[in-house]
Amino acid sequence: MTASVDASSTAKEEGAKDCIFVCVGDISADKHVAKLVRHLKELQPHLKVFGIGGPEMAKAGVELMYNCQDFAEVGVVRLIRKVPRFLRIKKELLEAIEERKPRCALLVDFGGFNIAFSSAVRNRYKSLPIVYFISPQVWGSRPWRLNELARNVSKMLVIFPFEQAIYERKGIPARFVGHPLMAKPDVWDLKYSREEVMGELGLNPEKPLVAIFPGSRKQEIKDHMPVVAHAVKWMQRVRPDIQFVLSQSSEHTAALIGQQMHKQKLEAGPDKGLLLVSSEENYRLLSIADLVWAKSGTTTLETTLCCAPMIIFYRGDWLSFLLVLCFKTVKRVGWPNLLAGRELVPELIQLDCRAEKLVEYTLDLIDVPSLRQEMARELRALRDQLGQGDFAKNAALEILEIIGCRTA
Repeated sequence: MTASVDASSTAKEEGAKDCIFVCVGDISADKHVAKLVRHLKELQPHLKVFGIGGPEMAKAGVELMYNCQDFAEVGVVRLIRKVPRFLRIKKELLEAIEERKPRCALLVDFGGFNIAFSSAVRNRYKSLPIVYFISPQVWGSRPWRLNELARNVSKMLVIFPFEQAIYERKGIPARFVGHPLMAKPDVWDLKYSREEVMGELGLNPEKPLVAIFPGSRKQEIKDHMPVVAHAVKWMQRVRPDIQFVLSQSSEHTAALIGQQMHKQKLEAGPDKGLLLVSSEENYRLLSIADLVWAKSGTTTLETTLCCAPMIIFYRGDWLSFLLVLCFKTVKRVGWPNLLAGRELVPELIQLDCRAEKLVEYTLDLIDVPSLRQEMARELRALRDQLGQGDFAKNAALEILEIIGCRTA
C-alpha cells in the first residue's frame, strides 16, 4: 500500500512539473503567444501552460489565472492606482509557481511588471529557467533595467535583430527568432484594387484617401479623438476633396469613438467625407491609402510593412510624458524611424500632436506625390531588416531545448 501511494505521489509530482508558467500582460501579445503555445503543444502534447494571458491564449489551451484584458491601462497615474492589485497578483503567481513547479517561466513583454517579477522569481527559485519573449524596450528608456535582466533571465527571445546584440553585449544569452508580423511575409505584398475597395465603401477612387488609426485602448481614444476630429474638420474646410476612413479596433472602441465624435460635432458617412470601418478592413486600407495617420505603436510597424506613407501621432497624460522625457535614450518613438535610425516619417508627439500639425503635414504629403513615393521606397527597404520565418516555431524550439525536452 505504501509503495502504491509513493508511486502515485511521484507520478502526481512529475505531472505537476510537466508544465510552463507564462505571464503576458498586454493584449497585443496575446495572439503571438497563442501561436507559440500551439507549437509547444504540437511538439509536446502533454505540456501544460498556465498563468496570465488573453482570450487567444485561452483558446490555445492556456489555463488563465488572470485575463490580461483587465490590465489595459495607459499612463503612470492610472497604473499607480492598480499597484495594490498587482502586488496581490504577484503574490498569487509566486504561490502558484511554488505549488506547480513549472519547468520554466516564460515572461512576455509587459516590462513594467515582468522585469520586477523576474527578480521575485529568481530570488525565490534560483534554478528555475526564466525565458523572456518580446523584449521590453530597455534600449529606448531606463537602460539600467538591463542589469536586472542580466541577473535573472536565462535567455531572451527577441523580435528585432538589433536587440540580440544589445543583450549579448550585456552577457545575456539571446536569439532573434523573427518578428511575428513577418511569419507570413507575402501578406504585405497583397495588392487590393483601389476601385473595388473604395467602391464597396461608397468612396470615390479618383479622390485622395487618408486612413486613420487612433488606437485600441480607452484612454488612447479619449486622448487622440479630439485632435483627430479637429484635424478632419479642418481638412474638410480647406480640402473637401480628401476622403477619410477611420478604423475602429473593436466594438468597445467604436462606442468610445462615437461618443468623442458627438462631442466634437463630427459626422460620419460617405457623403460627409468620413467613413467608420472595423479593423477587418485595416490591411485593405493600408494597401490603397494615399496617406495614413497612425497612432504610435504596432500600427506604425504594420504600415511600414505595407510601405504606406504615414504621419505618426501620440498624446498621453503629462506625468507619463515627463517621466518618459527624463528616462528615454532614443530621440524617436515610431517604429519606421527607430529602424531607420532617423526621422523618415513625421512624428507628432505630445505638444506637437495638434490638429494644425496634422493638417500641415497632410497637405504637404498629399500635394507632393514624389514625397510619398520616396517615403514608400524607404519603408520597403526597412522590411528586410525584420527577416522571415516562423517566430512561434523558433521560440518554441528554444523553450523546449531550455527545459530539456527532445523534439522529433
